[in-house]
Amino acid sequence: MSDTVEETTRGGRPEEEFDAFYARTYPWLAARAVMLSDNRQNAEDAVQEAYIEAMRRWPEVRACASPEAWVTTTMRRKLSRDGRRWWFRWKPVEMSVPAATTASVEETAEALAALRALGTLPPRQRQVVVMHSLEGMSYQAISAELGISVGSVGSNLHKARARLSLLLDVSPELGRATERLLTRTPKDPLSVALYGAAEWLSAGFRDEGRALRGGDGARSGARDDVPNRARDGMRGRR
Repeated sequence: MSDTVEETTRGGRPEEEFDAFYARTYPWLAARAVMLSDNRQNAEDAVQEAYIEAMRRWPEVRACASPEAWVTTTMRRKLSRDGRRWWFRWKPVEMSVPAATTASVEETAEALAALRALGTLPPRQRQVVVMHSLEGMSYQAISAELGISVGSVGSNLHKARARLSLLLDVSPELGRATERLLTRTPKDPLSVALYGAAEWLSAGFRDEGRALRGGDGARSGARDDVPNRARDGMRGRR
């Protein structure tokens, strides 16, 4: 799902390059944000702010080895920072998510089961298991980003995987936090389940965007406001 630097930055004006980058990466980033936060509104707010910051710093971001990784990290930090605020933690959960119109009944059922299971986890456990078992981040990288010890990463991951393994009827052995699980592999059914849910969510956001652009112009304009707001901010700094 990641873009290469060449695909992201080739040709066109900076505004056009950013618009293309945004359109290509938004669905997958929004999907991961929902899985991290278990709240669509919070997720979309964090994603929007990440893209606005990326546009304001586009010359720097586009020169990165992976602009998408930069935006993803910014989104995660936004969610983590807001998650420490009491009023944010107590916001009601809003898990109304866009359905992938091309998904089969079985794919939809499996994705919803994974999302519901994630929703039963405490915020820290959910963060750690998504970052590790979906995004393939190491204990050390998670520790550095979340500001917790490597031991805390392992403890939260162990509890999260054990809980999800039970709810999703996955082998209990996969609840153990071991070095062999530092990256996603086809032999890890839990990672496969989470990745399937992320793909389903991503397709849903993509389908929703197409429907809004083709149907309700007013609502489409609200979605398009992300690059527009970022572009205005960039111009204001000139």
